[in-house]
Amino acid sequence: MERRKQLRKYIQRAKTSLTVERSIPIAQYGLFFALLSSASLVLVSRLFVWPFYRQTALIVFFVVVLASGIFMWWKRAKEKEALHRLDDYFLHNELVTALSFQDDKDPLIQSLLTKAVQNAETSFTNFKARKKLLFRPKALSGIFVSTIVLAILYLFPSATQMEAIEVEQEKAVIEDVKKEVAKLEKKAQTKDVKEQLKELQNTLKEAETAEEALREVVKKQKELALKEQQLKDKQTTSQDGNTEGNRLSEEDVEQLKELAQMQQELTQNANATQTAMSKLGKPASNTLQNAIASANNANNSQQSNANSSQNPPGNSQSSNQQGQASQQSQSNSQSNSKQSSNSQGQGKGQSQGQGQGQGQGAGTGQGSRSLLTTPNRIGGSSETSVDGGALGEGSHVSEQQGNGPITKGTIRPYEEVIGSYKDSYIESSERLQLPKDLQNVVQSYFTSIESQ
Repeated sequence: MERRKQLRKYIQRAKTSLTVERSIPIAQYGLFFALLSSASLVLVSRLFVWPFYRQTALIVFFVVVLASGIFMWWKRAKEKEALHRLDDYFLHNELVTALSFQDDKDPLIQSLLTKAVQNAETSFTNFKARKKLLFRPKALSGIFVSTIVLAILYLFPSATQMEAIEVEQEKAVIEDVKKEVAKLEKKAQTKDVKEQLKELQNTLKEAETAEEALREVVKKQKELALKEQQLKDKQTTSQDGNTEGNRLSEEDVEQLKELAQMQQELTQNANATQTAMSKLGKPASNTLQNAIASANNANNSQQSNANSSQNPPGNSQSSNQQGQASQQSQSNSQSNSKQSSNSQGQGKGQSQGQGQGQGQGAGTGQGSRSLLTTPNRIGGSSETSVDGGALGEGSHVSEQQGNGPITKGTIRPYEEVIGSYKDSYIESSERLQLPKDLQNVVQSYFTSIESQ
């Protein structure tokens, strides 16, 4: 039994050797066909715009290599084949004969097994020393040429290939927008906001360019802003009129907070998309740029209002103290300047004004004028002339009476002013050249307010 195991080890070694010898030529041809297929695809992509041609060529390369590996496994050497191939190098074919019988107690079989074990090492050495055809010159030449051609095609792309790469980058921007919107949709808690973001996801699936995706994001941001404004108006109306029917529910309050957050997230997404488009050499249109700028201004104003409302009362006191300190420093500087002017002459001046009027005047006084000099004429002497005359009495130059007190305005109903607000807002939106769908959103907002 032990001798049979020894012989089968040699058979297994012969099987492995045959499998390797058979796989090397298959691997050479498989690599050649893989490179040839990739080079052919890259060559065809130069004829027209084919996005993701590089990825396609790479996938085909690995598919052909994988197919070659599967073919090598299928063509692997079997144990019976290795037995007969190795038995050819035994002088009297002892290997096949000895393993053909199963009765190890028979003296003849024992003699055959012993003789086969003795000749196994020498026979296996002769088996490995036989002539082998491991390398295929045609396959190796094809690999070399295909590699050179593929490298040249990759390093020197054509105009259509450059355009295809730009399309790939633009689609990558769209995918980034979709991922960000999907994250926001998962983050949303209220039902209405989640439905709005779900609708935006479905719309982005149909977007073919980055500008279309950016336009949809800006449009949804405007819709959320109008929804937020409606809730704020409802909240303001309930606070002013104390109407129970228009009071915001807890869900509306949560939705109001979430709307502000989602607007900010969408605006940041729009800014990032706009920057990515600029890097690609495809900036957004002026209409979209204006819409994004207005959204940024709105978010900045909301953040500033939120920060100002969160300041503690001590800040106002400190600001008042700073104001008083600045006023005191100004009064000190004024007194210092007045004292310096009195050191040169003792004069008095008076001027009075009411409201918004201003007054100027010159007083009478006596003082030394020895410090008063006049510049020399060009080409004249370097001596100075002193005017020692006396000052006369002067009167103020002008005096204006201030306007009368401002009276409190009249209170007008909400229905009388909503029309003017609507016309003004629509006119400003037309100046911004908003897209038609956003103008419709603005129109529907004011229509919903007028119907209430």
